[in-house]
Amino acid sequence: MLFIESRTLDYRVDGATRVLVLESLQREKGVIPLIHSSRLRCFELALQQTGEAAGERQIKEMENLIAAWTESEENTTFVAGDVFCFDDFVLFLTFGGTREGESPRTHAGVIYGAETAEPLRKLDSFCRDVRDALAFARSAVDGGAKGGKGSSEPGFTVEWRRGKPRVPAGFARFITNQDIDSLYTAVRKETRIERQRAAMLLEDTYSRLYLRRVREAYTEGCATKLLTTGKIETSEASIDKLFDVGLIRHEVLVSCRKTGHALFHLPTPDSLAVVTVSEATCSECGAPVADEKIEEVITPTDLATMLLEDGAWLVNRLYSILRKIGIPESEIAIGPVSEGGEAHIMANVCGESFLFVLRDGDLTTAAARRVIDMEIETEAPHVVIVATGEIHDEGRVRLFDHARRRMRSGNEIEVMIVDGTDTAAVELRHAFERVSQRVIAEQLSKLDASAGLSVSRVVISRFELMRKIGSMKELAESSIEVTDLSLIPKTKYAVF
Repeated sequence: MLFIESRTLDYRVDGATRVLVLESLQREKGVIPLIHSSRLRCFELALQQTGEAAGERQIKEMENLIAAWTESEENTTFVAGDVFCFDDFVLFLTFGGTREGESPRTHAGVIYGAETAEPLRKLDSFCRDVRDALAFARSAVDGGAKGGKGSSEPGFTVEWRRGKPRVPAGFARFITNQDIDSLYTAVRKETRIERQRAAMLLEDTYSRLYLRRVREAYTEGCATKLLTTGKIETSEASIDKLFDVGLIRHEVLVSCRKTGHALFHLPTPDSLAVVTVSEATCSECGAPVADEKIEEVITPTDLATMLLEDGAWLVNRLYSILRKIGIPESEIAIGPVSEGGEAHIMANVCGESFLFVLRDGDLTTAAARRVIDMEIETEAPHVVIVATGEIHDEGRVRLFDHARRRMRSGNEIEVMIVDGTDTAAVELRHAFERVSQRVIAEQLSKLDASAGLSVSRVVISRFELMRKIGSMKELAESSIEVTDLSLIPKTKYAVF
């Protein structure tokens, strides 16, 4: 998905200065304005005569004529801004209105993907370049009016500031209502590698059921009845995998032969040797421990207990999905578990908040009612319910009825119900992309009239095509590596 960040400059730029800014950026900084360059190419083709290219002076005169006509007849400025394309990010610049009553603010921004390195540093560098170009253009206009030459103006002191706050009020309130220490502890806990591996394995329903049986059997003293090897019913997961990720472990159980009462739970056979050498006796029948019943059993680990408690594995899994999609850690907040057993996560995606309600069980009518209460409290325009059990029809209807009532009152919300985590990554990526594309369209819509088409669609399509080209290039390179020996030309030897 794509992300967007912007900066704002409270400075009104007139029409003549705008063209000089774009020309200065291209000449001094090497960034090519897409719309401006396309217009100049159009003028060049229009002035071309019998195969002879038009001169730079002719192209400039035509640009001035069209700019003057646009500002007088169309009552709008000729240059609204521009976009600048790079390998894995796009910069944009939009100017404010030149007339009274219109916002004078100039906006500079960057559109980037999750793989882009240091996008904010790139944006800050671009803002400095625009500021220098503005100082030069302002000096050139003033110098031209006085018969002098333009130069960079050291007295130009306007400063960029961050664009409009992109942190929704409900998201900020969600964080404020939590204990900050526990919040950061939760985030650190969800990023641990061993928890992520275990949570991924717990996506399998039969693995979770098996672990719950192990825990119940261990609590009730029936651990000896559990299998120690093999597969878990019809699941693809095996008991060996549960051992590998640290969800279960072997223990040595010593129990009384007469009463069946458990005496010791020992982690290894070596620990048993220590007990038997000490000549300890059974507290039930008085016999030596070495003569009692000794068996190897399966027991749940502390990690399994923590992940199964209140659906913590589901929180961990969704957190991993959000980070993999590209949502920054600073834009994700993990809330406490409710009395009904639901866990809550909120994410800020391009200035819009997503509320995630996670339930390791059925989505019932009562659970739907708690979801609605949480949505009203956080004012989230996007609500995503992830449930691992059955989705009750009455609960589903209640949620969608609430969404329709909010829409009729002018506060539209989106409700998504995700059945398990199997499809969560794909569905969330699509939801985030819809928000991202809408925000990008809002930021770039001002440039559509200048370009004669949807600039936001051009930018989004460019990212999609570049991503596809990159994937095809990686596939081709991997294919060349596999068949590299076949590409070496065979040497022919002459026999004398």
